[in-house]
Amino acid sequence: MAEAQILCTKCGAASAEPRLECAKCGGRNSRVCGGCGNQNSIAKNFCDKCGRSIAALGAIAPPPKTQLPGTPSADIPATEIRRLPTPGAAASPPPAPGASGAPLPAAGQSRGGPSAVPLDDLWSAPPPPPPSEAAPRPRSASWRGALNALAALAGVAAAAYAIWFWRENRKPEILVPKLAAQYLEALRTRDYARAYEMFSEAARKNCTEAEFRASRDDTDWSWSGLSIAYQEPGAILLAYDLKAAGAAPRQDHLLFTLEATPDGNRWTRPYNWTLMRQVEESFDKGDADKGLILAQTAATINPRDPMAWGYLCEAAYYRKSPVDAELRCLKALELARTYPSNLTLKSLYHLHAILADTYQHALLKPDRALEQYAEMLSFPGISPADQCTILLARSQAYVDISRPGEALADVNRGAQLCADPQDQAFIQKMRASLGAPDAQ
Repeated sequence: MAEAQILCTKCGAASAEPRLECAKCGGRNSRVCGGCGNQNSIAKNFCDKCGRSIAALGAIAPPPKTQLPGTPSADIPATEIRRLPTPGAAASPPPAPGASGAPLPAAGQSRGGPSAVPLDDLWSAPPPPPPSEAAPRPRSASWRGALNALAALAGVAAAAYAIWFWRENRKPEILVPKLAAQYLEALRTRDYARAYEMFSEAARKNCTEAEFRASRDDTDWSWSGLSIAYQEPGAILLAYDLKAAGAAPRQDHLLFTLEATPDGNRWTRPYNWTLMRQVEESFDKGDADKGLILAQTAATINPRDPMAWGYLCEAAYYRKSPVDAELRCLKALELARTYPSNLTLKSLYHLHAILADTYQHALLKPDRALEQYAEMLSFPGISPADQCTILLARSQAYVDISRPGEALADVNRGAQLCADPQDQAFIQKMRASLGAPDAQ
């Protein structure tokens, strides 16, 4: 079956080769469909009008009649679908305007004559619609980006605030008062199980919940005015007003300490009160060894308990361990200046007396003994008998460090206060050794 003929759209000359331009006149060549005679571009394999294969039809139909410019063309394809070239067939790019040297067509007229316009040119893209008919534009991407950025900033701010809030509430000065309030309220409402949960691990090992319940009475009471009285790393002492039924209001204290646990640090109550009662009973019975063991445990539970260290001081003194007695008595007195306890003035006076005697007779430090005698004399309401004892002991310390004038002054003052005959005999002896005349 014969190939479709290539004809010049200008002069009608046939060409044996698929050239874009006519070798005779320079016009544009076209491939004429053998079925309908439609003029197609050289690269076409299918007819733009009938859609059939140009090469398969063989015989060439007569070319269409020439149409005047501006008249409807009977050769416009009935279909509106443009057919793409067969895959693999390389389409030649259209020549640039004026590339063949021919003049550019006038407005409304195609280059090469009225009938020389390829059908491909009839299906150029339509002009864009006017602005009034344009489809609504989507929201600007910049606005979406700004909104996303604001959302991200809000998320970061919320996360930062959550972290800050958590850290603020974990600060000891904020967290511990809340725990203390919960503890006091548990005691007030007799929810002893809840209060017992706040005990330190060492406290729970040495005091059962049943023992803790037994140590409480049924007196109704209330609390108010909770505040931090003293704070140091790992410990916070709180003060509050206690009002018990049938008693005058008074201030009481509550201690929380930081305890290391496998799950992290937690603030707990170093409760050792039931153990301290056992310590007192042991010393009242004269069992210093048992009292010492119990006092050591109590001090381990709460190393800031002045009373526990006071019992350790007394136990060491009875056991004739002057170095231990010194360290423990000093510790008890130091803690008592910060942490309230059940140590009375008489108990504190007794600790100073132990220290004075230990310094003067066991450690042979009379100058340190003088400091303790001065502390004892400064106690309010001290009796004449106690003053007598301190003055005579201090006079001996003055003699030991070669300060006879001050020793004699204490002896003379003691002579006015001492009523015991043995004390008076000691006074006469001291006067004689200091070269003073006997008192008349």
